[in-house]
Amino acid sequence: MAHSKHSSRGFTLIAALLVMVLLSGVAVGLLFMVSSETRMSGNGLENDQAYYGAESGMEKLTADLSSLYTAYMVPTNAQIQALATNPPSSSMVGSITYNETITYQTNPVTGAPVSSWNTVSSGSDAGLYAEIVPMTLNVSALRPEGAFVNMTRQVEIALIPVFQFGVFCGYDCSYFAGPNFGFAGRVHTNGNLFLATGADLVFTDKVAAFQQIVTDRLENGWGTGVGYGGTIYVPKASGGCPLGTPPVYPPVGVNCLSLPGVATVPGDASWSGGYPSIAGAANANFPSISTGTFNGYLANSLTGVTNLQLPFVQNSCTSNPPPCTDPIQIIRKPQPGESPTSALGSSRLYNKAQIRILLADTQADLHPERGPLGDGQDVYFTPGGGAAINPGVTMLNLGGGAVAGPMPYAMALVGTNNWIAPQGYPAWTQYPILGEVTTAAIPNNGQGAWIRVEYLNNAAVPVWVGITTDWLGYGFSRQYNQAPTGPAGTGPTALKPGADPYVPDAILILQQMAPGAFSPTTVNGAYPINFYDTREGEMRDNTNGCAVNGIMNAVELNVGNLGLWLAKLGPYSTDVGNTVNYTNQNGYILYYSDHRGMLVDPNPTNGGGIAGGIITGESGLEDSINATQNLTSTTPDGVLEPATYYGYSPEDVDQNGFLDNWGGKNIGYGFGVNTNTAPPNPYLTTNCATTGLSNAVSGARHVLKLVAGGMSPAGVSYLPILPPAAACVFTATTDCGGFTVASENPVYIQGDYNSGAADTFWSGGSNNATHSAASVVADSVTLLSNIDKWPVPTSGWQDVNSLNNPTNLGGRVPNDTYFRLAISAGKNIPFPQPGWAGVAKDFGTDGGMHNFLRLLENWGGTIHYNGSLVSMYYSEYNTGTFKCCTTVYSAPTRDFYFDTLFLNPNNLPPGTPMFQDIVNLSYHQNFTPQ
Repeated sequence: MAHSKHSSRGFTLIAALLVMVLLSGVAVGLLFMVSSETRMSGNGLENDQAYYGAESGMEKLTADLSSLYTAYMVPTNAQIQALATNPPSSSMVGSITYNETITYQTNPVTGAPVSSWNTVSSGSDAGLYAEIVPMTLNVSALRPEGAFVNMTRQVEIALIPVFQFGVFCGYDCSYFAGPNFGFAGRVHTNGNLFLATGADLVFTDKVAAFQQIVTDRLENGWGTGVGYGGTIYVPKASGGCPLGTPPVYPPVGVNCLSLPGVATVPGDASWSGGYPSIAGAANANFPSISTGTFNGYLANSLTGVTNLQLPFVQNSCTSNPPPCTDPIQIIRKPQPGESPTSALGSSRLYNKAQIRILLADTQADLHPERGPLGDGQDVYFTPGGGAAINPGVTMLNLGGGAVAGPMPYAMALVGTNNWIAPQGYPAWTQYPILGEVTTAAIPNNGQGAWIRVEYLNNAAVPVWVGITTDWLGYGFSRQYNQAPTGPAGTGPTALKPGADPYVPDAILILQQMAPGAFSPTTVNGAYPINFYDTREGEMRDNTNGCAVNGIMNAVELNVGNLGLWLAKLGPYSTDVGNTVNYTNQNGYILYYSDHRGMLVDPNPTNGGGIAGGIITGESGLEDSINATQNLTSTTPDGVLEPATYYGYSPEDVDQNGFLDNWGGKNIGYGFGVNTNTAPPNPYLTTNCATTGLSNAVSGARHVLKLVAGGMSPAGVSYLPILPPAAACVFTATTDCGGFTVASENPVYIQGDYNSGAADTFWSGGSNNATHSAASVVADSVTLLSNIDKWPVPTSGWQDVNSLNNPTNLGGRVPNDTYFRLAISAGKNIPFPQPGWAGVAKDFGTDGGMHNFLRLLENWGGTIHYNGSLVSMYYSEYNTGTFKCCTTVYSAPTRDFYFDTLFLNPNNLPPGTPMFQDIVNLSYHQNFTPQ
């Protein structure tokens, strides 16, 4: 028994030792497992940090690339490659070592990225032609413990020409035509899209709003349930809602869908119940309606629509001091010290142009970025002496006092090409005053004015050449109330009766002969080219006066004669026209700026953060709404309208936070009316038929009028085409450039332009008439109708009729007129409809895109328009509110079409603005060893 106990004790010891060994093994195993898990967890964390670090680097690199192309339409290779040296900071992502690259094909000479025209392959702009730069972005992220992630993204930099859109709006966009209305082409707005119609409204392509789509109210708050019971048609596939030529309403097609009316709100709209983001609510079903029901043809940002901006433009211009650049700077002259290759400078049409026409009260303001030029082509028109023009109203200076002396206008020196400033000429050789009384205590009749005409030559290194005296040598007068209808040698003989002082070869027309004057020998022999713009002159649509604010002074550009001059044809065969550069822009850009009568802007502007105290190109006439008054008010209140749903005042067209009403001070001085009141009142009246006809326009009421730009009897456009040496005539299938007019001032197009009844487009939609790829980019654009006959017209636009009938529509009877060009211009800021009794339901709107082309006549006939409608900015010179249809105009039959030739980049007008968009094609992590 004792032996048995001894043996048991030994076994117990051994067993205990075995258990201890086993437990030790388990402990070691557990320790190893915990250590491995800790190590694996750490590796996983490192990998996660490396992954998210690489993803962060890729997003930052993509955003930086987008910002660079936002600032510069064509950045340099060095600017692009510099982005790869600026990865996220360690404070953002921790300790990570980055290696970033951007690769693309480069030009072997310049090193710049190589682009090519192609269709955008994805995104909301898919299908549009764009100048595309394909790029590959690669980002590697390495953590200190060795975790490594590599990512690659394929992108397209797409520069999209704006005139490929049928309609483009930089701000809110609206439609609310009473009769049937359709306009083909894509529609895009960076703001909200308001849709209403009294009959049928037809879209034929994609309709996109970056913000909301609204159908239950106009942009002024008017409910569309009253007066807008028509039907809106939107396609769900290409060609789904064909318009036809002539248009057929309603459209017929299985892929053409109608939006439910206001009775079913929100229906297919994305928002209802109020102005988006201020009142109402979003339609939660819209994303599925957009992508499903409409197959992406009705869309907003929730379904892929992007915000398209000009390269130099930022999105918000609402704070003070201004942090951003107003898109209207594309038509502004540069300021002193600005580089033409800067982000803003390289986008200005002033710097892209090949012909410039510049007018100003001082030589310093003629071309402020260069200072005085000593080539003798900055021509000064000096004040003259003699008797005052009938009716002889005394001019006033800025102090409101009388200015002694006359206001002469007179004829050009005919038959010479060596015209010079008039000092020393015989007394009978007269010249236009051109100057405005813009400073106090001006002696005699004004301070005179400066003019310069110049062109960019086609030398290996192009230089600007002044030709002011050359152009003025062809004359600068015309007969009283008779605008030319064609270039030299083509118009009615009544325009050129031989010894008549009318100069048929004039390219620039600065004045007209006085009534009955044919051989003037005194300063009374010529008048300014004045007319009345009722939209600008009348604060309301039912007032009845001749406000000095509406008396506009025009410089006329005979575009037909300009075309002959460029081609060295007709009377210009020995001139230098065919040495004008046309290769830089694939055609010609003519830039126009007239600063006569402009006053110094005392307030800062959103033109790139410019401080006050300079002349900016604005008219300073923002005090135009006065919603607290009534329907018959003609007196500004001097108070900035409150900010509305936009976050800024509807009277603050430059969005600088100030009421810029300083431009009203001197507008009446040329008519003997003191508008320098408190507040300034440019709505004071005069006699349009007498004083308005013959006296100087002393304020910022100067405009460009395009004349003689129609079609010849053979159906060929009078617009400039390339010189004969280019062996090129523009057709639907050839790349022949074109002609663009860019103007800091409002532009008025009188008569057929780049089209006419002989244009085969209007008779069958063939698009094959011989024409230019034409456009106008200006503060605003107004269409004026054809004259029916000479020398005694009975209908059509006549300047004198507008002065004789400033608020009588019955005295302004138009004729059917044809226009073929893309138009980019400004509109006014919408505002809530005032609560006045009798106010029109559309007062407070910007007129809608159906009224984007401004009108001043009692239309009963048809406007034929073929082009593209682009609203990128608010008008800052012509600031009158939209109003219809008592005194300003009555609506025409709108025969409007999108010019489908613009879908081919070869057919775009020169200088077409481009928007940039970065399209992500693919994005993946690379798992292969690096």
